[in-house]
Amino acid sequence: MHAQFPAGKQRLSREDWLDFGLTVLRDEGPQGLKAEPLCKRLGVSRGSFYWHFDSAGAFMLAVVERWEARATEQVILAVEQCAGGAAEKLRFLLRKVGELDVRLYEAIHNLEARLPELAGVLRRVHERRLGFLADLLVAQGLVPDEAALRARMTYAWAMGELLTRDPQQQAYTEAQIAAVERLLLRP
Repeated sequence: MHAQFPAGKQRLSREDWLDFGLTVLRDEGPQGLKAEPLCKRLGVSRGSFYWHFDSAGAFMLAVVERWEARATEQVILAVEQCAGGAAEKLRFLLRKVGELDVRLYEAIHNLEARLPELAGVLRRVHERRLGFLADLLVAQGLVPDEAALRARMTYAWAMGELLTRDPQQQAYTEAQIAAVERLLLRP
């Protein structure tokens, strides 16, 4: 199945390319991110692609940075804007993370083998997520060392659950969230 781009768009912006790239990466994997086939599917010249990106590698890196903004920074912003204290924010965070599309995460890790520069982006993503989670745990009353340890354990559970859960399950269950809260998030 090939990702489709909305018809009728005259000129593609950098954001249009990145959004389409994310969809293609999720649906088809790294092999779908080649400039010429993407241009054909979008009905545009290669000049449209190269107007925004110096190379296929630059495009792939920008696609992953777009994912970083959506799957990390936008989630963090939503949590920060969530009403309530640290406990409510932690619960909200688990709900948001449980809704993430694991197919995209897997595709990005597969892409890393082709583009070593992605290791830095992925490291930055993991560190940002862990730091944010640890800060919430400190706000809930844990000392920083304990918060960092529990943040790492919670993150490991969250990522492992995303990667191993039943494909039909679209989010963490309330029972899972309650167990993580009880075992890892409470002081």
